[in-house]
Amino acid sequence: MATPQYDDIFVKKLFDRMGRTYDLVNLLSSFGFSEFWRWQCVANLPMAPGAIVCDMMAGTGECWPYIRRRGGAAITSIDFSRAMVARQKRRRSSKGLRIDVRCENALATSLPSASVDFVVSAFGLKTLDPHALRRFGGEIRRILRPGGHFSLIEISVPADWALARLYRWYVNGVIPMIGRLCPGDTECYRMLGVYTEAFGSCSKIAPVFQELGLAVTVKRHFYGCATSLVGRKESGTNHPES
Repeated sequence: MATPQYDDIFVKKLFDRMGRTYDLVNLLSSFGFSEFWRWQCVANLPMAPGAIVCDMMAGTGECWPYIRRRGGAAITSIDFSRAMVARQKRRRSSKGLRIDVRCENALATSLPSASVDFVVSAFGLKTLDPHALRRFGGEIRRILRPGGHFSLIEISVPADWALARLYRWYVNGVIPMIGRLCPGDTECYRMLGVYTEAFGSCSKIAPVFQELGLAVTVKRHFYGCATSLVGRKESGTNHPES
């Protein structure tokens, strides 16, 4: 098994290389579950019409339809991959959407402090090492208004050993082949399996977010094949952001 590389430049190039096929490979390789999990990620939030939402590590903007259906009035979309941001801009143009698309690192955005009601992020957590995860949690806490909520979802390794063994085989062997057939970059999709194996599940990162003063709950999806971290920035807390 390869060693995951968390360097920003490496990860950025990885997603630039997958930019053309990323959403298609996700949809095919997950048998449609990737879209269902994105919907669940947004549905975790008590969103109401007029909400101000930040979509972090937004990929090609796959979460936007679900945010809009829940009443998201203003969406800021953050991703540091130029290929992904280019896909976002094409999606925005083709749909006639008014979405603020920014090519920025989600660990340190240009958004003002306490400026958004909700933060959403789907399938980007696994590419962050423990230090970066803490910075990410601090950034979420910074940009959320007091009482604001966040929902983060990630592909995870199931706790059941038999299912975990089957899942590892699929993620590490089958998904790279699907990426090649789309066509795409086999090694890039193989690396996503390496990140997934190292990440484990959202249960491992819950304590990091709690240390930052964020109230969190971990949810399991489809027998633990995905997990989400759902939380809230409490009003009146005074905890370090990084």
